[in-house]
Amino acid sequence: MSESIEKRQLDNIATWMIPIAQTKLPSVLKGVFFMDGNPLPDDCITMYNLEWDTQNNSLVLPVFAPVQWTFHNSILGWLLLLGAQLAQFAYKIEFEDATLQQAQITPLAFGISVPRWIIDATMCRGENSHNGDIWKRKNVWFGGVPRIGEYTLRRIVDENGEYTPAFKDMLTKVQNECLVIRTS
Repeated sequence: MSESIEKRQLDNIATWMIPIAQTKLPSVLKGVFFMDGNPLPDDCITMYNLEWDTQNNSLVLPVFAPVQWTFHNSILGWLLLLGAQLAQFAYKIEFEDATLQQAQITPLAFGISVPRWIIDATMCRGENSHNGDIWKRKNVWFGGVPRIGEYTLRRIVDENGEYTPAFKDMLTKVQNECLVIRTS
């Protein structure tokens, strides 16, 4: 199988960013999420089709995998997408415990973990988000520079393939056309 880059529309994301393999992914992580406030040229992710490690409450989210991530249809979006492919960029997401409230995120490039002294990235479920609709992504760079690259993950498609109230708000903040990696 070879991979290609396709242009897609975010206004119908529930029809193409879908689960194609059954996994043990917990309900709070199912669906499609919008990276609201992300300064980089990428917008949406899904954790569908990824193997959930039930013993360690963790998963690896490959940015370069087919239909896991959307990128802006712009020069910067193309560069980020191609860089993610080249570096085989991924995130290891490890939750503290089975409540899935707080997670440590370790970026991986070329299969090598980026040390926490460079970036200490975390994800925690929003205070009133018992079902996982809102997650706060926080970063501390070089041991003390906070807030660069932080955003809020908002579920825009639920595990049943239905759009959530956050979907319409997302469409007002992004360009409709995006880039995705596809398997040909």
